[in-house]
Amino acid sequence: MAQCNKCGAPIIWIKTPKGKWLCLDEGLIAYKENPEGKDQLFNDRGESIRCDIVEREPGQFPTGMARRAHWATCPNAADFRKGGRSR
Repeated sequence: MAQCNKCGAPIIWIKTPKGKWLCLDEGLIAYKENPEGKDQLFNDRGESIRCDIVEREPGQFPTGMARRAHWATCPNAADFRKGGRSR
């Protein structure tokens, strides 16, 4: 398991279908597919999923489990962007 070199969070690296590396948070999140959804997660093949995140509770039936891009949760995400603060 890798760690973010800015915040220390556990992350995983996967390749997208276009061959680019994508850094994802370690934990899986339950979701319901929704093409108009406000959330974006990624499956283990690096494919983007437009969805709504759901709580895993009795009576809730998620479409599946996926991961969030680490840049969406890293407190130091701006450090990785072109023209961001220091690298």
